[in-house]
Amino acid sequence: MKMEGQTDTVKIKMDDPQQAERIYNMATTLLDNKKYKEAILKFNEAIALKPDFSKAYYNRGVAKYELKNLDEALADFSKCIELEPTANAYFMRGKIKYEKNDRAGAKEDFNKGLELDNMHPQLYYYRGSIFFEEGNYNDAIEDYKKAVVLNREYAYAYNDMGSAYRMLELYDDAIRSYKEAIKINPKFAIAYNNLGSVLRKTNQIDDAIVQFSKAIDADPDYVIAYNNRGLAYLDKGNYESAIKDFTQAIKLNPKYAFAYNNRGIAYYKQEKYQEAIEDFNKAIEINPNYAAAYLNRGNAYELLKKLSNACQDWKKAGELGIKDAELHYKQFCSKIK
Repeated sequence: MKMEGQTDTVKIKMDDPQQAERIYNMATTLLDNKKYKEAILKFNEAIALKPDFSKAYYNRGVAKYELKNLDEALADFSKCIELEPTANAYFMRGKIKYEKNDRAGAKEDFNKGLELDNMHPQLYYYRGSIFFEEGNYNDAIEDYKKAVVLNREYAYAYNDMGSAYRMLELYDDAIRSYKEAIKINPKFAIAYNNLGSVLRKTNQIDDAIVQFSKAIDADPDYVIAYNNRGLAYLDKGNYESAIKDFTQAIKLNPKYAFAYNNRGIAYYKQEKYQEAIEDFNKAIEINPNYAAAYLNRGNAYELLKKLSNACQDWKKAGELGIKDAELHYKQFCSKIK
C-alpha cells in the first residue's frame, strides 16, 4: 500500500485590531457595576494586547482606587499621563497624592490638570482645599467660586467656601454659602452644623440651636453637632439640656475630650463641683495637654476650698499657654509651696 506524503499548511494569523477595544468595553461595564476585581482582570487583558492603551490604564487606576490600592492606582494614572496626559488623569493622581498627605505633589498635579482643562470643577475644588489648609483663604474662595460656577450643584464647594469666609470673619458671606449648600442638599449635616457655628459666633443662639438640631436630624450619630448644640444651650443658661447633649456626644464617642470638659462646665455652672471635677479628670485623662480642662478643674477645686490642688492645675494650664491661669497662680498661689 502506497503511503501518501502528508502535506503541511501554514495559516496566516489574522490580527483582530478590535479585540483590545472589545475587552476594554467589557471591563468598563464591570467597572460601572462596581465589580472592581473582575474589571481589573479585563483591563489587564486589554493592556496585554495593546500596551499603549492609555484609557485602560486610567480606568484600571480607577478600579484600584476604589479598592483602596492607592500605590498601584497611582502608578496606573502616571502611566496614563505618560502615554496621553488628560485633566482627569492629573486629577485622580493628585487626589491620591492629597490622600497620602503629599500636598505639594497634589497641588502640582491639579495645576497641570487645569492647564489642560480650565473647566474642571473638581480640580478647582481640591486645589481650593489645599489653599484652605495652607491658610490662604482668599485663594481658596476664588477656587471654590470657580468650582460652583462650573457645577451649580457642588454642595461641598459651597460649604467649604463658607468655612473660608468664616476663617476671614466674613460671617454674612459664610452664612450665605452654607445656606446655598443646604439648598442643594437638604440632608447635608455638616453644612447645618457649620451654619449653626457661625450663627452662635454672631450671638444668634436660638437660630444656631435650630441648625444644630437639623444637623442631628440629618445624622443622628453626629457627635460634633450634639456638642455644639450643648454649647448653645450652655450660652442660654439651659444647663440640663446642655448636659443631655454632652452626655449623648460622650455616649457616641467615649474618647471625645471636649464633651467631657463642656459637661464639666455645665455641672460647674450648677455648682455641682465634684461632678464637674470628675468630668475634667476624664477630659485630661483622654488629652493630658488639654489646657482649658486644667484651668476649669482648678477653678472647681478653688470653690471646694482645695487651693493646693487648684494651684497645681492653674500652674499646668499656664505652662500650656493659658494667661488667665498664670494670673490665678500668681494671685492665689505665691505662698503655697
